[in-house]
Amino acid sequence: MWLKLFFLLLYFLVLFVLARFFEAIVWYETGIFATQLVDPVALSFKKLKTILECRGLGYSGLPEKKDVRELVEKSGDLMEGELYSALKEEEASESVSSTNFSGEMHFYELVEDTKDGIWLVQ
Repeated sequence: MWLKLFFLLLYFLVLFVLARFFEAIVWYETGIFATQLVDPVALSFKKLKTILECRGLGYSGLPEKKDVRELVEKSGDLMEGELYSALKEEEASESVSSTNFSGEMHFYELVEDTKDGIWLVQ
């Protein structure tokens, strides 16, 4: 009886430690202060638009920063971790790769290897 109780408590202890371990990993990736609130007034127009894109909201009819800021405020509190991840996604999307082809066969070979759907050739 005591052995079963011991193993049950050990099981819950292991689950607790694993949960804290995975939480620590998330904290490390997003920063320890990811739960702090950020004031949208202090952010630039470009950052506000990036946050709205990450939240899946459209801003096409909003020409002024004030309108975009109000939409961010209405859509929920802005955490520092969300801002960090939104800016990280924006940086990743801005990195453009280009390839210089030595000839027609080189182009066809790379298209076949990567199976990309869109190629812009200048």
